[in-house]
Amino acid sequence: MKKRCSLIAAMLLMVSLKLTYAQNFNYAEALQKSMFFYECQRSGQLPADNRVTWRANSALTDGSDVGHDLTGGWYDAGDHVKFNFPMAFSATMLAWGAIDFAGGYNASGQMKYLKSNLRFVNDYFIRCHTAPNELYGQVGNGGTDHAWWGSAEVMTMSRPSYKIDQTHPGSDLAGETAAAMAAASIVFKTDDPTYSATLLSHAIQLYNFADNYRGKYSSAITDAAGYYQSFSGYNDELVWGAIWLYRATGDAAWLAKAENYYANLSSEPQSTIKSFKWGLAWDDKSYGCYALLAKLTGKAQYKEDIERHLDYWTDGYNGQRITYTPGGLAFLDVWGALRYAINTSFLATYYKDVATTTAKGTKYYNFALRQMNYALGSNPGNRSFVCGFGNNPPAKPHHRTAHGCWSNNLNGPPAATRHTLYGALVGGPGNDDAYTDDRSNYVNNEVACDYNAGFSGLLSKLVEDYGGTPLANFPVAETPAGEFLIEARLNGSGNTYTEWSVWVNNHTAWPARIASKHTFRLFIDISEGLTAGYTPASYVVSSNNTDVSFTQLKPWDSVQHIYYTEVTFNSSIKIWPGGQGESRKESQIRIRLPYEANAAAWNPANDWSSKGLDGTLKEVSTIPLYVDNVLVYGSTPTPAVVIPVTGVSVSPATASLDINNTQQLTATVTPSNATNKAVNWTSSAPAIATVSNSGLVTALAAGKATITATTADGGFTSSSSITVTSVVVPKQYTITTAVTGSGSVALSPAGGTYPEGTQVTVTATPATGYKFSNWSGAVSDTINPATITVNANVSITANFTPTTNQGNCSNPSPVTLPFKQDGVGEYCFVISGNISYINSWNLTLLEINGVNYTNTWSNSLPARVNGNYYVHYVGPYGWSHFEANGTASAGRTAMATSTVAEKYTNAVYPNPVTQHSFAIRVTDPAITDVIVTLTDMSGKVVLKKSAKANTTFTIEPSIPAGIYHVDVSSKKKTVISTKLMIQ
Repeated sequence: MKKRCSLIAAMLLMVSLKLTYAQNFNYAEALQKSMFFYECQRSGQLPADNRVTWRANSALTDGSDVGHDLTGGWYDAGDHVKFNFPMAFSATMLAWGAIDFAGGYNASGQMKYLKSNLRFVNDYFIRCHTAPNELYGQVGNGGTDHAWWGSAEVMTMSRPSYKIDQTHPGSDLAGETAAAMAAASIVFKTDDPTYSATLLSHAIQLYNFADNYRGKYSSAITDAAGYYQSFSGYNDELVWGAIWLYRATGDAAWLAKAENYYANLSSEPQSTIKSFKWGLAWDDKSYGCYALLAKLTGKAQYKEDIERHLDYWTDGYNGQRITYTPGGLAFLDVWGALRYAINTSFLATYYKDVATTTAKGTKYYNFALRQMNYALGSNPGNRSFVCGFGNNPPAKPHHRTAHGCWSNNLNGPPAATRHTLYGALVGGPGNDDAYTDDRSNYVNNEVACDYNAGFSGLLSKLVEDYGGTPLANFPVAETPAGEFLIEARLNGSGNTYTEWSVWVNNHTAWPARIASKHTFRLFIDISEGLTAGYTPASYVVSSNNTDVSFTQLKPWDSVQHIYYTEVTFNSSIKIWPGGQGESRKESQIRIRLPYEANAAAWNPANDWSSKGLDGTLKEVSTIPLYVDNVLVYGSTPTPAVVIPVTGVSVSPATASLDINNTQQLTATVTPSNATNKAVNWTSSAPAIATVSNSGLVTALAAGKATITATTADGGFTSSSSITVTSVVVPKQYTITTAVTGSGSVALSPAGGTYPEGTQVTVTATPATGYKFSNWSGAVSDTINPATITVNANVSITANFTPTTNQGNCSNPSPVTLPFKQDGVGEYCFVISGNISYINSWNLTLLEINGVNYTNTWSNSLPARVNGNYYVHYVGPYGWSHFEANGTASAGRTAMATSTVAEKYTNAVYPNPVTQHSFAIRVTDPAITDVIVTLTDMSGKVVLKKSAKANTTFTIEPSIPAGIYHVDVSSKKKTVISTKLMIQ
């Protein structure tokens, strides 16, 4: 009776402890998310049922360097190396949980995901086992991989493949892979016996390879030694692999081999006692061997070894006990402390049912429960150490692809981790329970496949014991954000142009990807240009970049006069989330009218793609971006709402005209805010009266004509009845004037409308700082004033250009090549070297030897003036720029400054003139007398006098400094005609 009461008390105590330690954690949810973590770690071609929306195919050429397909498998941790040694251990542990703790996987609906993960990784092991005695054990170089921080989908580094073989053996790697495949064959034996047999066949071959050719894999694959060196050697894997082959086959020979090799397992220093002070992990499987053999055979030796180990981890062995944090975590090592505690807890839970006493079994189980609950949130920080689970979980795990970084910087940008790495167990706290959620701390905050292996199996056991419910809507859908964007600034904006600097950014992470085509559009409103008489074809689109193509203006909304250019980066330009420079590319685009256009024809204030822009780079949504022909960022102008026309009326309704007279008709379209109020004018009798596009009627012969206005949509008409008398009056014509540059035009007689045959004088007067260049239109000449006989309606334009003797041009500064000038100001320079090309932007004026090169690139220079180039620069902005490239020319400099007449042929020298005198050099000995004519830049003759050839000619001191045109003529011809600078 007493024994029975004691038993009941013990059972009640165990139930009480279970309730105390469980703390209502939803173990099924944690297990569900742990399975998801392994899907996040997949490499290669992802299956059709991939649940991770921010992952895609990656590392699809793995193995190509050795002629094998080595794609697939799991990325090790927060990096992208495939280290097969810890990967195989992770697979073995997952399969162990599926075999011995299957109830929790089945109850929570996670068995199918576990099997999917095990099949994915074992398919990779099959590909790595390329010959009976050849096994690839690593893909990717640790140093190269770790030097770059970005997503797996856009890796560009080389990924070398490493193997073991008979010459370079790795018993630990081959033995562990054999264990993984043997354990997995048990999992698939019922569902897929064919696949199970394949796995078992590979496992047997690999174990024999491990047994027959002994060696540490990290001595063969030396790159692994810096990350996963096999410190414990290979004896533990030979025992471990044989145990799993025994479990897979039931063949006692495998058990015998395991027991035979058991003696080779490590012992405590200076002792025959098997090691008990470390823990089960990717390197040392001895502790797993203790537990498995103890349970499989029941032999005392194995039980003593596992219980010594578990006692050390719980309440101590012979006064020796593992360190505990103040909060109760069994703390073995700072690197991945939780991993060791959880793996030992897995062993404790697996072994507890066959412990030598019930009390020990209870002690081991309660230890496991406390360690798991610590990881899930029962700790001094009251926080979960599992990403995406529980209270205050890690938000910044050390994981490249989860970070979603585009800048190749683990600290960002972005600062925040863009994806939730559900289910990943981080390394854990320090020995004082302190923990900082810091992405750069790979000791405490990195995740790894082996961290979650024993963790998943233990969770399944706790689901068996305590239940739990997986989340119904898992995984939680993520909303992609900020994947593509446009940054822009104004490089410059003048009276006739706007120039944008546009940066296309690729910040993709759902998943990270490299597109084939990046196109953006710049929208402008050309209403003011149309009003000024220009057409869409008048606008010029250009770029300083050779790596883009662009269209001339295309209509977007012709009603509102909105047009756009489409700019596309060349296919050779890769914009990808791989670094600060790699993730963004710039294009500089200019849209302009002809440079001589009036300032009123250009107004960037109403341009959609100029809204909010200035000289500072910023994100802008009014420059839409299209990736692979799909709009991914920004917005376009909203097309106008079309208001239809409801009617039209013409006034006056009647009119009487004498022959040659005119009458302006007016068409009024209703409603007044109709979208298109244009009308088309027609005459029923053009021989009697014609009508212009603007409704101006001209009487031609006696009679009657009906003038009709028809709305643009053709739906409405209205007419005016015109009677033309037999009276003939003189025809009247109009002269319309315009200017380019700055100046005015006067007509004499004044007015603008004249009877046919009237002679009118037109006079051009330049504004200060400008000179008259020529007429265009009805008059094409440089004569000023000019005379026109009026016989038709005509237009004439006076063209003015800035004079070249402004600012410092009276004293140009000598400069050498290469040369550049930036910023606000007006300067003049003299260059004697050989210019290969010039370039300028954002200038009001750039003139070289009197030729306009404003805001252009050119390698075609004007004729030298006495061997020199005289440059006049006017810059209104801080970002105004001029550059001249080339080389200095000693020969030219000598000629420009020499006073030796023999160096010249038909020339005046020196040039510039500094002493108001110059020499006249004429090579024709027959020419002795010449006429020297000096004309200023407005065309005014300031000096004309006779002189002797090959003598010194004196200029009156009253003539001011500046640039002039000098002609030296004989009686028969002009022998010298050039520009002359007087200083």
